[in-house]
Amino acid sequence: MSTIQTAEMWAAVEPVNRKYFGLGAKSVKQVFPKIFKVSQGTEAVRHAVEFGGTAQLALKNENATVQPLSVKQGTNKSWTYSIYAGSVTQSWELARDNRYKDLGKMMQTLGRSANMTPDYLAAQTLGRAFNTSFAATADGKPICSTTHLIVGTNSNDGSNMLSTAAALSETSLEDVYTALRTMTGADGMIVNLMPQKLVVPAALAHTAKKLSQAGKTLGSANNDPKVVGNDLDEVVVNPFLDAHTTTFWFVLTDWQEGGLFWEWDVKADSLSDQNIHQMNQTSMTFFRARHGCDDWRHVFGVNPT
Repeated sequence: MSTIQTAEMWAAVEPVNRKYFGLGAKSVKQVFPKIFKVSQGTEAVRHAVEFGGTAQLALKNENATVQPLSVKQGTNKSWTYSIYAGSVTQSWELARDNRYKDLGKMMQTLGRSANMTPDYLAAQTLGRAFNTSFAATADGKPICSTTHLIVGTNSNDGSNMLSTAAALSETSLEDVYTALRTMTGADGMIVNLMPQKLVVPAALAHTAKKLSQAGKTLGSANNDPKVVGNDLDEVVVNPFLDAHTTTFWFVLTDWQEGGLFWEWDVKADSLSDQNIHQMNQTSMTFFRARHGCDDWRHVFGVNPT
């Protein structure tokens, strides 16, 4: 009489687990990489520091000494460090009866969860963009605020919000474009930013897509030309935002000094181990990542509520 070796039995299941875990992951179309800059982390702890200078160069008279720049360090940025994991238990009976498809469906669920959870976390970051209980930038302010600290001038007049919030429309989008042109950098100088992406919840998807098209002003009987459509590179509809808000909308700028980021420490993976006394196997998936906002100038938010 031959002895059934559980190690051999579960070894036969492992390729099935890997296959279905991958199928589950691929079945999810992630949205957050279109909004967040995604990279693989190289440090145990992320450090991102803002520096401010003296802004405009001073006039140098003949034979006079050049005025030195007074560059100073700002404060460390803040971010969220997340470790997420989930597991399923695969029974000895299913493996013994060669129910590989049923075993695989469990792993497919894990793969979908591992790929969907980052989208939920990234949407949560934007959903809290105006909430003073969740400071997200170096000055202790939310991502979107009218009182961001301009490091070089120690002035709390940096703003990446409209002074009067308004629902998404052609007029409010024009107001955002005007505000971007006069936004200031860390040294207090105007940086003349341009819009790149319009990020909206699913509830605003149709309005956003109409605004992004070139042509005439929406709903106008005067044949007025529309001036905002050609400036946007992309409209990103994030349905995960609807769990937090159906009215917030954001414009991502061409600011190159950082912005919304997602930095992997460990990308989603799976592992399995036996529970010999229970005659089953536990399969687990997990990931570790840092996410947040390096610089508020990359995001201009509007909260109509």
